[in-house]
Amino acid sequence: MIIIRATVPLSTGTVTLHAWSAAHVEAHLLDLLTFTVGLGAMREHWDDISEDDVDPNLWQRFERLLRASLRGQEPPVLLSWPDRLALLDAMWVLNDVDETEGKLTALVTRAKARQAKLTSLYQQRLQGPQTPPSTST
Repeated sequence: MIIIRATVPLSTGTVTLHAWSAAHVEAHLLDLLTFTVGLGAMREHWDDISEDDVDPNLWQRFERLLRASLRGQEPPVLLSWPDRLALLDAMWVLNDVDETEGKLTALVTRAKARQAKLTSLYQQRLQGPQTPPSTST
């Protein structure tokens, strides 16, 4: 079953995040990937990173993702580091392209098999009943 929303407990309360619409998922996924990789790089090089090393748009990407996921709710004002990670994790779960692609592939395979079966049945009906050849002389 595809999850379309998730309630995320935060240090200041809870929020409900929603999966992104198909019309916007690609743009949001680019932000999600860029933000996650950027955050990982910051964590990996935390001791020798300077403010100038961080993409100034990194946190703007997170804000866009959060607003898109909240669907009209106001975003929480104060987010702790665990809050941000919980929100990021929920966004990944809600918009898991790999999982949905596997499901889509299975559905397409199922639809093609059903279509082939129905086409075969339809062609048999068009041809009418098959009678065995007469053996009488």
